[in-house]
Amino acid sequence: MADVRDDSPYGYIPTLWICVLFVVLYSLTSAAHLGQATYYRMWWLFPTMVIGGVGEIIGWAGRTWSSRNYFSDNAFYMNICCTIIAPSFMTAAMFIMMGRIIGLVGEEYSRLRPRTYSILFISADFAALVIQAVGGATAASADTSSGSETGGNIMVAGIIVQMAAITIYCIIQGDYLWRVLTDRPVNSAPSGAGTPRSDIEGVSNTVTLEKEAASGRARLTPNIKNMVLGLGIATVFVYIRSIYRTIELLGGWNGAVFVNERLFSTYKSLL
Repeated sequence: MADVRDDSPYGYIPTLWICVLFVVLYSLTSAAHLGQATYYRMWWLFPTMVIGGVGEIIGWAGRTWSSRNYFSDNAFYMNICCTIIAPSFMTAAMFIMMGRIIGLVGEEYSRLRPRTYSILFISADFAALVIQAVGGATAASADTSSGSETGGNIMVAGIIVQMAAITIYCIIQGDYLWRVLTDRPVNSAPSGAGTPRSDIEGVSNTVTLEKEAASGRARLTPNIKNMVLGLGIATVFVYIRSIYRTIELLGGWNGAVFVNERLFSTYKSLL
């Protein structure tokens, strides 16, 4: 797949067509999210999926640059930093989406209020983003291999913080869905429950929930079920990606995982 080169910071020369493919794919999905955000007025998509997508485009553009100029440190760090940091913005979208679903299906099944849920996990995601950014800046500005390793370790710390947040998120998400399906509310429904407002595509104008809905399960319309399914799949993929990135960076810039292009392309495709 790739030409092995010891003088390349990747350990190989990135395959051009793979780089171009991902630039195109992220451009298409980012354009789609931009359209969704504008048409459906889902403004929260701009600082999450749109910015995250642009970050991925820049990262893969750097990798494309590396495929033609593999000894460029600027191209290398452009790729590494952006492809590690960009997913943090996309993870924030998952947290916001779950908060919206809680507002639609019923707050009485959640241990946290939707707003608290979003604020808590987005704050953790932002902290992980800052740590990863500091690590990326440290690695990019380092003049020695030890400095680069230090930057890499800081980035690992950021990914671990993010993974811890996602783990807690998965537990709370699972608890919420279990309570909805078994009709075991944490507390009584708040005033006005059953007529929630949402700016999720396909829900805001098509879903009208009866205030007297027998249970949260009765509020799981096909649209909401599809959102829950999509959110679950996205969560699994992001979690796998975080595990891969942690192992990759812990092994160092010359580790067996880092210099394997097939692994990199496979796990990046999950996002």
